[in-house]
Amino acid sequence: MTQREGFLDRCIGFALGASLIMTLVGCAGDAMPSRSATPAHTRAGESPAQAVHVPPPLHPTPTTPPSDTDAALAPPSSADADDLELPAPKKPIPPKPLPTIPSSEPIVAVKIGSQPASQSVTLSSPSSMLLVSTATSEAGAANSTSGATPASAGIVDAWRVRGPLEIQANKNGWSVKDARGGSSRNFAPCELVVRGVGEEPIVWNNTKWPGTLRLVVDPESGGGKREPRIDLVVDVGIEEYLPGVIAKELYANWNLETFRAQAIAARSYAVVEEDRWNGRRHWDMVAGQQSQAWAGETTNERAIEAVRSTRGQVLASDGRVVPAYYSAACGGRPASAIGTLTDNPYHDIAPVSAGRVGQRQGRCCQAASVATWKVTIPLASVRARLQAWGKLNARTDLASIEVPTAITVGDRNAAGRAVDLVVRTAHGAVEIAAEDFRWAMNAPRDRATTLKSGDIEVKVSKSAGTAEISGRGFGHGVGLCQHGAQAMAKSGASAKKILDRYYPGASIVRGWN
Repeated sequence: MTQREGFLDRCIGFALGASLIMTLVGCAGDAMPSRSATPAHTRAGESPAQAVHVPPPLHPTPTTPPSDTDAALAPPSSADADDLELPAPKKPIPPKPLPTIPSSEPIVAVKIGSQPASQSVTLSSPSSMLLVSTATSEAGAANSTSGATPASAGIVDAWRVRGPLEIQANKNGWSVKDARGGSSRNFAPCELVVRGVGEEPIVWNNTKWPGTLRLVVDPESGGGKREPRIDLVVDVGIEEYLPGVIAKELYANWNLETFRAQAIAARSYAVVEEDRWNGRRHWDMVAGQQSQAWAGETTNERAIEAVRSTRGQVLASDGRVVPAYYSAACGGRPASAIGTLTDNPYHDIAPVSAGRVGQRQGRCCQAASVATWKVTIPLASVRARLQAWGKLNARTDLASIEVPTAITVGDRNAAGRAVDLVVRTAHGAVEIAAEDFRWAMNAPRDRATTLKSGDIEVKVSKSAGTAEISGRGFGHGVGLCQHGAQAMAKSGASAKKILDRYYPGASIVRGWN
């Protein structure tokens, strides 16, 4: 496996102001973040949520397997503007070419959680034995062990202790103690590294996570009245990571060929994200819809077999790994990555451009319960959500928009999928991308008014004061359609045939054994 760049020699500087403020600095005193803190959701970048706008998940499917309900959404809330969960605008990052085929298995950094720095973190392992160290001691171990990776190197100055552990950040670094009231130890203000003895998984939040866990202070948190936050990041080999992804993304009883196709797509996506973010920030992906759902360690035999039997296989185009996006159901009208998920010109490749050439129209996932759907949203709520989205994204035309009198489809792609919408009011009209409209409407995370995709038609009723929205599919529609893949597998299609359909022009190649 390839070693992560640089994260081993970072520490945390702790200072006290109105609140505890922590920023990443080099342990030797030089500022040297190995990864920028820039989120994935920036328009000039290359990840699925590319604008400084409400970030769409990469795979807008439930974090449970594909279904007709959005289990990942929070409980219903009010549609008032004050309740909208909108992220702060972030600076865009420069686009990066797609990676060449890796010859060794990459280690991916997956953020599994984030919490206020004032809250303690409780960790354990199946045997209760844990090794605790800081990033500097890990670096010494890696440097002293020829060819060793962070996951396999011996630990210098590691504390072997019986868990569960209670870990608390403070102005001097970290306080780590046996949660049962036993021994305790303080650690320097560097990234704290915790692993199980004998490569056992770490247990956090009642879930087993394979790999090594790092506690990292988010360098963009804190300041003013905001409390700093601690990110929990797992460094794990892709092959050990993938079974928990496939188990979370698909129904357990789906066809093995569907699982194999999903494994190759998910591996390809992970390789691209690891290459994109390595050296830019302290994590590559999150364990959720904004990247790929991840259940941690799994006993799902079909997921394990799908990963084992496709080990090292990725999708490639012109010698580079394909950013293999996927969603639950395309509704029979696919989208292209460019204009839907990203503006990065390096992603303007045939395997993720089906919408541009009108491929796959018609029969695909018509048997899925989310093939078509309808929701109704009060016009006052439509206005409030568009205004909030407009304020966040410096869209003054939307920030001051009036109650809509009509909402129509502007442009469609070659497959017939809505690309842009025109929102008309009593005093004018405003255009908005269909996917942006979707995420503006979904900001309150209200299940009853969730738009499952941006492929929609809107009927405004002035008398009722509502917008009736009819949609197709579930998700962004780029790349693999999970329900469509399962329909193909049930008809006898192999993983290769499935991938040939959903990533036209891509080939399956083996990067590592």
